[in-house]
Amino acid sequence: MKSKISNFEFANLNFFITRALLIGITFNALINVMKQDSWIIPLLSIIPAIILIILTDYIMNYKPKLDLSEKIIKLFKKKFGIFIIILFIILFGFICVLNFLNLNNFVQSQFLTRTPFLAISIAFMIVTYYILTKGINVISRCCTVLFYISIILLIFSFIGLIPQIKISNIKPIFISSPLNYVKGLNSFYAFNTIPILLLTIIPKEKIENPKIKKTLFLSYLVSTFSVFIIIFQTISVFSYELCNLYEYPQFLVLKHVSIVGLTSRIESILIMQVIFDILILNIFIIYFISRSIRSAFNIKNKNIIYFIICGLIIFLTIYISKYNINLDNLMINVIPISISIVCTLLALLICIKIKMSKG
Repeated sequence: MKSKISNFEFANLNFFITRALLIGITFNALINVMKQDSWIIPLLSIIPAIILIILTDYIMNYKPKLDLSEKIIKLFKKKFGIFIIILFIILFGFICVLNFLNLNNFVQSQFLTRTPFLAISIAFMIVTYYILTKGINVISRCCTVLFYISIILLIFSFIGLIPQIKISNIKPIFISSPLNYVKGLNSFYAFNTIPILLLTIIPKEKIENPKIKKTLFLSYLVSTFSVFIIIFQTISVFSYELCNLYEYPQFLVLKHVSIVGLTSRIESILIMQVIFDILILNIFIIYFISRSIRSAFNIKNKNIIYFIICGLIIFLTIYISKYNINLDNLMINVIPISISIVCTLLALLICIKIKMSKG
């Protein structure tokens, strides 16, 4: 097997990790804030995404043999460098737990209502652990296969819902206040754009003929366009009032899909694209955390670290699921702004330090 990943495989990773938090998290936050204008946010998100992509490219170009955590240790004194790495681990670890909790809630509520939450968590984590032990090359190749499947499912979903679209459901447009646009854009940036920084854990030298900036920009455009389609169709079919009532309207709207006369349970197949997104993000976050821990603390056995992280995520997910905590206000006002500010400032700090080190 080849030791490097291609630009296309790198792009596919970006495609999945920037879509993963849409269902149950970003979409719900947008509907609460933007209502029928929610479909505008993915289009506006391209502007801050360009800035983040430039920062990511700049970080990856510095010492291309090193991953992000190794670069941080190289740039800063070890104690401060480890502090920065721990901040990244905490932030992305939180996103991972949130994402895994969302996945388990979705599967249990829509498919396996009589299956214990713990059994679902363990089943998904076994798959995650197995793929992680195979390394980044296998992860990237899995993404390539799943990318084609996801695009096919997205096209079927799009075509099948066209007859159900009612443009009146998105009218009137541009009624949200400037503050709501800021809140909505920040939620999308925190949950669907910030994950781009995860890709800095892959050394540039690991990519065959790397074209980081171009690859990230084009894959983000494809990802964002697909998200735009999902949000636009969901609101135009259901209206934002119904979307606000349902926990997973993107899944329920697929019940209206009709393809060559097939309607029975076809939504269960079409929604697989969402499960692929969530799984890939979780796999990559755990990979990111493991690489960071190994670099910061010079630990060699990656499989033990994977096992501990997977076990910890299951424990935290089960613990949080026992408490009926209303996260709506936090998901709109506190969590997104915290993730956006801390991650962006850390990326800027690293870039400034790189600039200073070059003299």
